[in-house]
Amino acid sequence: METIRSESPDLLLLSGGIESSALLAQRHAAGQVPRAVWVDYGQRNAAREWAAVEQLAGVYGTAPIALNLRSLRSAFTRRNDWVGHVPLPQRNLLVLALAVNLAQHHGAGRILLALNREDQGHGPGSRADFVEQVSALAATLVPGLRVAAPLIGQSKAEIIAATDPLGIDWCRTWSCLLAQSRQCGRCPQCQARRAAFASAGIPDPTDYREAPR
Repeated sequence: METIRSESPDLLLLSGGIESSALLAQRHAAGQVPRAVWVDYGQRNAAREWAAVEQLAGVYGTAPIALNLRSLRSAFTRRNDWVGHVPLPQRNLLVLALAVNLAQHHGAGRILLALNREDQGHGPGSRADFVEQVSALAATLVPGLRVAAPLIGQSKAEIIAATDPLGIDWCRTWSCLLAQSRQCGRCPQCQARRAAFASAGIPDPTDYREAPR
């Protein structure tokens, strides 16, 4: 099997949210633009995520790869179930498995996953030891390939504070769990977004549909 070269471009799992967008901006500022990968796994806000990914990719000069797996939503939904934002609780495992194949196809040296410190409370698939285990497996399957989560030791607020000086347009990012024309301002992700900007001491430019209570 061909060994991946360390100087090969990275693959970045880009959702259009704060963290993955910040990581894209940081890599661009370092002169190392990754190839963006976005996956539609049936999440309610998929169209809004993809719109954000396309805008960000255009700004930072990367050609995004979109993988359409939206049929998984119906496949994993029982009749009369209410399905929220996450039809696949273990989606990181699925997305990384696909990314390993893409990395081999494109000759990438690393897969970048934009987890933050607060994500680690969302389940085993968002923790540092999971990333380490998947990275070890990826290297076994594709020698030289690594999986990394460069932001996992930072909070969302710290990520915003570190990236804002790079001139990122936060209005191009999307956090809301819904698929409306404006971010709702009330869902858990919108609340986390608001709190992070406040904690970072940076004005939140987001045009929310509802003002904070």
